Amino acid sequence: MFRFLILVNLISIPVSCQTTEDASIFIHEIGTSQSWQQDTTEQPLIELGTDTAATHVWQQETTEQPLLELGTNTDATHSWQGQTTDEILVERNFTSTATTTTTAAATSSTCPPSITPDMLEAAKREIIDSIYLAISRQVTDRLEAIEERLSALSCSSSSVSPLPPIQLAWQIYENLQIKLNGWLLVFDQPYSHRTRTEDLNQIAGICRNDVLVAASFNKTISVAAVGPAKILTLNTTWNRPEQFGQVYWYRTNGKSFGFSPLSTIRQTSGDNEDLSSSLRLSWILDQNTGGYRAGATRLLTNDSIWRKMIYCN
Repeated sequence: MFRFLILVNLISIPVSCQTTEDASIFIHEIGTSQSWQQDTTEQPLIELGTDTAATHVWQQETTEQPLLELGTNTDATHSWQGQTTDEILVERNFTSTATTTTTAAATSSTCPPSITPDMLEAAKREIIDSIYLAISRQVTDRLEAIEERLSALSCSSSSVSPLPPIQLAWQIYENLQIKLNGWLLVFDQPYSHRTRTEDLNQIAGICRNDVLVAASFNKTISVAAVGPAKILTLNTTWNRPEQFGQVYWYRTNGKSFGFSPLSTIRQTSGDNEDLSSSLRLSWILDQNTGGYRAGATRLLTNDSIWRKMIYCN
């Protein structure tokens, strides 16, 4: 309507110079046009009803219909979006749950938290005990089988008497070939061994009866002598041996230990008396060297073939 009035004003400017009659005609036409427009505008109101309230109702319904439709569509849109979002969240939750389950399953299969080091240690001990028990049973069965076979033999162990111990006098033996039944080897070192009085004291604590002191070469006793166990704890003065049976024994701390068939010895360190005699034995004591003499063989300081040996009866 505002645009129409502006157009009327613009048209009225050039016609202002016309006659009054033309102006009245023009005004009449304008009025007629306005009347027509008003009729046209109000026509829907007449069709819907003569009541102005009905007209407002129709306008309100006409105006709100798109809003209702839009609202419905908006709600539907929001509902669809919500459903879509929920579905995405469900899928994500499912994927996360599946991943967590897979990770938990992998962790559980690798090292279940319910297994502790103490449980593993207990299982290991149980397995070891089972193995020992199985081995023990097998060994026991084998031994029982062997015992049965031995008992079935005509010559069983009960019919074989042990060999009697060898009795040796207190004397010097050369190239001793007999088996030393009843004698226990308690000291076996090469001649290069740095022998000390403490070694002899320890052996004396083991031996209660007689002892056999020997020099061995290639597993053969070259020279040996037998005497009481107290010869291992002697404390003789320099070049003054003590006699037991047919043997002269000496143990001088810081010098040497050994025996001789005669009372005459020369302890420079080891016995250097009668260098050709095969019946003398001398070991260096408490010094940073080994040796020294086995019969006529001397200077055995670093020798590893000749061996020093002591047996207990």
